[in-house]
Amino acid sequence: MNQKGIEIKQNTEKPFIGFFPCFYSMGETIPLIKIAKSYMNLGGKAVFFSHRGKYEYLAEDIGCRVVRLNDILEGLSDEGKEMFKGGASLSKTIINIYSKENTEKSVSEEINAFTNAGIDLIVSSFNLTCSISSRAAKIPSVVIASGTTIPSYYESGLLTFPDGMENFFTKRIPSSIKNEIAKWLLLKNKMLVRNFNKIAKKYQVQPFKYFNDIVLGDHTLICDDIKFLGINPSEQFPIENFIGPIIGGDFFQGQKKKIDSDIENHLKRPGKSIVMLMGSTGVKNLFLKIVETLNQTNYNVIAVYTNLLDKDSLPKTNENILFKEYVPFYEVSKMVDLAIIHGGRGTIYELAYSGKPAICIPLFLEHQGNIDNLVRNNSAIRLSEKFFKPEKLLESINKIFSDYDTYLNNAQNLAKKLQKENGEEKAAKRLVEIGQLKHVK
Repeated sequence: MNQKGIEIKQNTEKPFIGFFPCFYSMGETIPLIKIAKSYMNLGGKAVFFSHRGKYEYLAEDIGCRVVRLNDILEGLSDEGKEMFKGGASLSKTIINIYSKENTEKSVSEEINAFTNAGIDLIVSSFNLTCSISSRAAKIPSVVIASGTTIPSYYESGLLTFPDGMENFFTKRIPSSIKNEIAKWLLLKNKMLVRNFNKIAKKYQVQPFKYFNDIVLGDHTLICDDIKFLGINPSEQFPIENFIGPIIGGDFFQGQKKKIDSDIENHLKRPGKSIVMLMGSTGVKNLFLKIVETLNQTNYNVIAVYTNLLDKDSLPKTNENILFKEYVPFYEVSKMVDLAIIHGGRGTIYELAYSGKPAICIPLFLEHQGNIDNLVRNNSAIRLSEKFFKPEKLLESINKIFSDYDTYLNNAQNLAKKLQKENGEEKAAKRLVEIGQLKHVK
């Protein structure tokens, strides 16, 4: 079959796929682990590549080999590493990590690793150097992304001015004007383009025009329910590439029984209950401020600290606060009255499927878009991280609990509307289709 001068031949063999998550982030790792597992269940073969990170063991747990490359944080100072792990602003983090020297080293290692492994397709999350190395190695690339990070979303009119960019002056500008400014900035962003193009030229890779060209792959699969996201498919992002949500669920199965017992006992206490989760690359100081605020209330709180603190540095609190390193968030959300969360894609969907209302504080631009999806369904309140005030948090909690039936009903209606098919299974089938297409000029 000819399509725009390209002959497409069908190959019945499943491609050998290399998966390349950012193992420093749980939210970036779990979707690729679940896709790889589903792909292997279809009879496909997989290997993982890593720029290091705490969650490498999850790939080994599903029986995959991990090819370890340089530590992507190696060139950073100790302060820079803490900025990354502690949720520093996205632009500062990216610029620090993807210096010219670090990028050049990573690209070289990736090309050799992909070639030596003999993979047919590379599937990545947030590993930007893959945009050069995959093309230099002539291996098609697939990026797993949030719908709130693609140009179609920026162009949709749903984008809101980023909380991290707000200041005394921008607060005086009408939202409609600020949102248009944000749209232009995100579509025309040239961050990293100059350094990446110097290295791309060395490997005869087509230069990048905008930052979005670096982020996206030859194919981009969107981990969103397209109706919840609120945008339409396009030629660049066809409907078959909207694979739907991929959530963690009870992924950390080995810890589930003990956690459930602790949580059940804690939630037997009288009064309203709250679960608080700010992600694995969140902001430590914000987490502590929220804990301090909730410690002055009578709410029964489950505070999930993940990577933000270690067990020995947890603050002393009253009995109403129960600290946990991990919880099966979807299950816990169903057990409590309210969630306080950041805006990570997986966390947002687990909360949405649980049918419970939330107070959400975005840490990155992507988070804000994910949260806005909940806010448009009248099941959540968005607060500012940059201008966080304890009294605003308490005011929002009171607002929800004062009209709880309305917020709960809205959250439950949203849960009923969400896609029921597992995103990882749909992604695995789509990867088979992508890998079997051979493009011949």
